[in-house]
Amino acid sequence: MYKKKLMATVKDFFQYWKKSDEDLLEEVLEDFDFKVEKEGDKRFAVIGDSKVEVKNKKSSVVGVFLANIPYFVYGEGELIWDLPEKVVEIQKASIKLLDFPCLRHVTTLETYLILEMGLRSLYTSWLGESTTIKYKEHKVKVKHPTYRRIKLYLRKKNWSVYKVKVNGETFPFSQGSLISWASKFIRDEKADLAIRLAINIRNLLAHGELEWELYPTIESVKSSSFLVAMMFSNLKLRK
Repeated sequence: MYKKKLMATVKDFFQYWKKSDEDLLEEVLEDFDFKVEKEGDKRFAVIGDSKVEVKNKKSSVVGVFLANIPYFVYGEGELIWDLPEKVVEIQKASIKLLDFPCLRHVTTLETYLILEMGLRSLYTSWLGESTTIKYKEHKVKVKHPTYRRIKLYLRKKNWSVYKVKVNGETFPFSQGSLISWASKFIRDEKADLAIRLAINIRNLLAHGELEWELYPTIESVKSSSFLVAMMFSNLKLRK
């Protein structure tokens, strides 16, 4: 019913397109829908087991979809607490922010930050207890490396990031390259699309460039948490 409108909206901002994305998104949007229930003078969008107040269905459809991308694109999830500390902290903050309707943009940003921090933490876990950074004739061994520490180190050195090797692979300096690097631990097309879309929206929110009213729910937090846990599970299987 709202497929054309949502497809046009996504095409307007999405930066991380892959060849199969349009067909996959068509499939997702074909099934996209949600109920609106009236309670007194108020209306609530029903998303999974959650309800969020909206003005009406027609005006809220974009905001409902964009604020719950992991749920609508990937599917139901659950809160996973056996995750890196920084991911858990962001997850807790996202849940607390849901109590403040006036901060829905911030809540959506924080929820999608679960995914971004999940990618960074995944890379850190992949590095192990120590790693070697190679650049031309330079070879540096780093103990207890993290994605952030290596990125700051490379900035300080002003080395060409395209020629730096970490653990024998090109270092994913940009957000886009980090997403591409992580794809081998995602394995599911819809999960991959959900992560890329959500992080793109997070970027827009961080720069104040998203113009829609958003309606985040705990379902989005659950699915984001589950997606991060899935990546870590796949990382363990590859080790």
